[in-house]
Amino acid sequence: MNILDFIEEAREFYDTKTIPLHDGDEFSQKELFKYVNFNRRSKYMEEASDNIIGDYPYDNVTKYRIRLEARATDFDTKHIETEPLNGSREARVSAMIATKVLQKKMRAIRLGRFLNQYSGTRPEYGGFLCKKTADGIHKVPWENVITDMSDILSGVIIERHYMRPSELKKTNWKNVDSVIKDAARKKKEKDMDKSSTTEADTINHLIEIWEMHGEITKSVYLAAVAQMDGTEYEPKDDDDYEFVQCQVICAPLGKDKDGKMQGAVLQANEETEFPYDYDARNPMSGRGIGEGIPEELKEHQRWHNFYKTEEARAVAIGGKVLFVTDDGTVADTIYDEGIEHGTIMRVGEGRMFQQLSTVSTGVPLFQNIMQEWETSGDKATSSFNAVMGEEAAPGTPYKAQYLQDVNGNGQFLQYREEMGEWITNLVNKWLLPDALADAASDDEIYETFSKAELQLIDEVIIEKRMIDERARILLEEKRAVSSAEMEELKAKIQSQLDKQGTKRSIDGIKDFIKREVIGNVVIHTTDEQRSKAILFESYSNALALFAETDPARLAIRDRILDQMGVTKEELSLYAEEAKAVAMQQEQQAPQFETTQLKALDSNTLQPA
Repeated sequence: MNILDFIEEAREFYDTKTIPLHDGDEFSQKELFKYVNFNRRSKYMEEASDNIIGDYPYDNVTKYRIRLEARATDFDTKHIETEPLNGSREARVSAMIATKVLQKKMRAIRLGRFLNQYSGTRPEYGGFLCKKTADGIHKVPWENVITDMSDILSGVIIERHYMRPSELKKTNWKNVDSVIKDAARKKKEKDMDKSSTTEADTINHLIEIWEMHGEITKSVYLAAVAQMDGTEYEPKDDDDYEFVQCQVICAPLGKDKDGKMQGAVLQANEETEFPYDYDARNPMSGRGIGEGIPEELKEHQRWHNFYKTEEARAVAIGGKVLFVTDDGTVADTIYDEGIEHGTIMRVGEGRMFQQLSTVSTGVPLFQNIMQEWETSGDKATSSFNAVMGEEAAPGTPYKAQYLQDVNGNGQFLQYREEMGEWITNLVNKWLLPDALADAASDDEIYETFSKAELQLIDEVIIEKRMIDERARILLEEKRAVSSAEMEELKAKIQSQLDKQGTKRSIDGIKDFIKREVIGNVVIHTTDEQRSKAILFESYSNALALFAETDPARLAIRDRILDQMGVTKEELSLYAEEAKAVAMQQEQQAPQFETTQLKALDSNTLQPA
């Protein structure tokens, strides 16, 4: 099969077909995304207007809830921590090096922006698809992608790009010139009228490009390679039963009179790694995409809009000023010339003239029903007042507000745990290996370190230089090195390092990274501000229950330091400094007391 026909067949199925779920329920991923996109713009998918109120109102009940979940589940790069596997020096130095190179990598590829897109796209569409490229990790727009609707990552993934000719010329793809010429000819021949709907036909000179990744039969792949190179593919029997993981990029030019797709293959190559990853929110049985907030609140949105429309219709009708009378002499005359305020209308004896009430009695009922739907939506998406940041009612106890906030964020904490696991896997699979490879190729790290990190890294530097110096003396001077010489050398190196301040340039780390860092690092994704604030408040309350000399108090103190990541080795770095501060305070205390006594004596001896 021609690769263009293969992709066109997948596109046509995705755009027009559905997959069965359960008991006759059918699902179309394209239709779901179409609804989500209409919902984002607060638009109906069908005609929604009448002669009374015009276009029906669309009061979006999902936008602020999507933003709330995005804000509550957002991760920052600072939340991605690299932890050692154990307390050994090698493991701690490994974690330190990995942290530095990983932070540098994340800054280079702007991972913070990627994480913001992740936390915003996931609750809206029900899932997030990303792709690794040479310049980082990127969000894949659901509107421009074709996937297997049953399992997002199981089949091929096809992306549709729209590129300018100048962009195509900058690539190293084959057959680019012919594609640009054919697109220009096609555009010239095509009547650019209002019936044109595709972006490629109506905006500038954009050319539609298809990019496919996944496993296909060897016969389709080899045919694509031959088409790219301008040669003929010679079929073999076994090619239809072997599969190849590959990337194919092509430019479609439409169908010929026989219904066969025409176009050019720009690139075709085998791949060793599938460049996509996917995370689902609230996975649904039978389909690949999860459930997002617009789908979750689809019924809420429909009925909310219905009652809003009925309320608007009732207001439009109720706003009409109508009169009723049984006096034929005033009928059809009240608005002919207009009347002034305060005008007294005269009617015949025994006749009646009064304003007709047009206010609907159903408006309060509509509002009550809308409130019920609002409450149901809050429960489904955890968008309660406490979580939204609204002020509590006067007199609400602090603890009650605190518990409401904790309970309201419970669902978001579960989502954060799921998202943290996915981010951890992404970092371990894609980012950390690349970051370490870059550091090993540079053979140098030049960063700012804390005191604890300086102690660890200086030990590594000093040990390496001492080994090199001992080897030099043995080889050049043909003598052994005494312990005194080694101590003197150690002090000299340490003095040189101290002059560098808090920055270190570490060369010769390539072997250390290969030997120690790889396999000695655990990525831990957490939210310190949310979890530890609550934990430390509990510790603070517990400390007040025990005396200074109580062993339980000391145990709690050690537990707090452990949670904060403060090791005994790090405390030892500040021991001398603490002693110096204490001695200075002791020296100042007697002077202070003497000064105070002299002042007291002078005040006492003052004459009345």
